[in-house]
Amino acid sequence: MRRKKLMIIVISIAVAAVLAFGGYNVYRRPAVFRSLSDNSLSKGQTEAVRSEIFAKRDVKVLAAYFSYSGTTKKADESISEKTGGDLFEITPLNGYSNVYTQSNREIRRGERSALADTVENMDEYDVVLVGYHVWWHAAPAPINTFLESYDFSGKLIIPFCTSGGSDIAETMPTFLDSCDGLAVYGEKRILSSDETDRWLSDLGFAAQ
Repeated sequence: MRRKKLMIIVISIAVAAVLAFGGYNVYRRPAVFRSLSDNSLSKGQTEAVRSEIFAKRDVKVLAAYFSYSGTTKKADESISEKTGGDLFEITPLNGYSNVYTQSNREIRRGERSALADTVENMDEYDVVLVGYHVWWHAAPAPINTFLESYDFSGKLIIPFCTSGGSDIAETMPTFLDSCDGLAVYGEKRILSSDETDRWLSDLGFAAQ
């Protein structure tokens, strides 16, 4: 009888531990609560857009970024310099009073953060690089707001992230959820200046 009670206690503790660990992991990946879609252009369609753009004599580039800590800002400034692109900071209108809980809630609920500024001349750009850091294995909500705020038809969208622990592939489901009918190409996690140079060269950008 005593052994049976002990077994019940052990099993109860084990089940509680599994549920707690599983719940924590679900909390760390809030995008699992959402139904995400990917209606971006196919690989062939995207390649056709890319080829048409880079066949131009003068490719107009916008290097947009959302940076909470400053790391992505530095990376985007470097990319802007190397591509000859214009800089644009994606800034939430109200900021974050508690970034830990607010960012998790936004991603879990699919909320869209209002932005403080807009790109007035978006029609002029051929390529839009979109930089961000990884939050909760997803793209931050301000990125979705930015992607849904303009008509990017005929443009090439190039995502990149700055993260020491998460690969950009983890963020693409939330990124692509805002890219209906768009050409998304060449996503990359940026870790060093040399790697950035190789990536930009592979994308088709000549050294400035």
